[in-house]
Amino acid sequence: MHNNKFALLSIATSVKAGLACLALAGSAMAFPITVLAQDGEVIEIRMQRYTGTEEDAIFQRLQDMLHEASDGRIKLNIFRGGELVPNDQMFAALRSGTLQAIYGYGGYWGGQMDTAVLESGIPMAWTSLEEAQELWDERGLGELLTENYAEQGVHYTVPVFGGKFDLLTKEPVESLADMSELRIRATPSVSAVLNHFGIPTVYIPPQEFYIALSTNAIDGLVYGGPYDYSVLKLNEVATSYTEMHMLYPGFVDNVLVNQNVWNRMPEDLQNTFMEVTAEWADYRHQMFVEWNEEAAHMFEITTLPESDVLAMTEAAQEVWDAEAEKSPRAAEAIEMIRDMARDQGRLE
Repeated sequence: MHNNKFALLSIATSVKAGLACLALAGSAMAFPITVLAQDGEVIEIRMQRYTGTEEDAIFQRLQDMLHEASDGRIKLNIFRGGELVPNDQMFAALRSGTLQAIYGYGGYWGGQMDTAVLESGIPMAWTSLEEAQELWDERGLGELLTENYAEQGVHYTVPVFGGKFDLLTKEPVESLADMSELRIRATPSVSAVLNHFGIPTVYIPPQEFYIALSTNAIDGLVYGGPYDYSVLKLNEVATSYTEMHMLYPGFVDNVLVNQNVWNRMPEDLQNTFMEVTAEWADYRHQMFVEWNEEAAHMFEITTLPESDVLAMTEAAQEVWDAEAEKSPRAAEAIEMIRDMARDQGRLE
């Protein structure tokens, strides 16, 4: 299941992690090395994703699409989360060339790159797919990320927009005021917004959600959409779902390729890789939409009023400021987000 997306994860470099990467690099004979694909030769790319067996089919689709579109010249070997390196070491392994590509989530390497956390999604940054697409494609966020990843020795292909990120509670919630007497599970950046309104929060991992709700240790949580909650069987203990408009898409993943590997690919295969990955990313997002629609009947759905959305956007400015302080480039990205929020009428 897709992990929660707002944790500000700082990746600590350790001797153990370094030895793990060295050991894997030393065993390279066990894995295919990228071959220069000229005159019909096949290029093999070793990719690790951070997800598990539940997503085998959708990643098999990416493999098949690339194989077909390239007439068999691109062979993508995809490994599940943790199979080659721990998920929080994927970015370092990609930069070193131990991994040649990854399907990742910037929150995992927030301590290694100044724009990684805001790329993955911060509260109130975008509230619709159209806003997110506008940020990436028209306001320059996609270009800024491409430049930043290039400085890390990584080629950024496309964003992969995720699903919903809303509130599940045991009792109906129709406003922020209704939440003031509830104890809500939330990640640090979400807590920073909710605490502004006097809403008590606590952090617990997903595996504890069911017990915490069923024993009244918490009254609700902000984690995902109807599909996510149904997969965790939380509809058995809580059925009130509130659309918060705090962030949609609720997370943004990416497909990244080691720059040296990318540079060795012929231009026609680079174009094929970009086009196919973009098409697959759109399909993946649509699947999130369909899964949530199919699960929606399990819940009673309400929506926060626009006044609360505006208030949360103001409250989120502290979170945005903290991201902007990381670097001039991060500040530039946050200003793009602020400009769009102003243009959308969510911020003065």
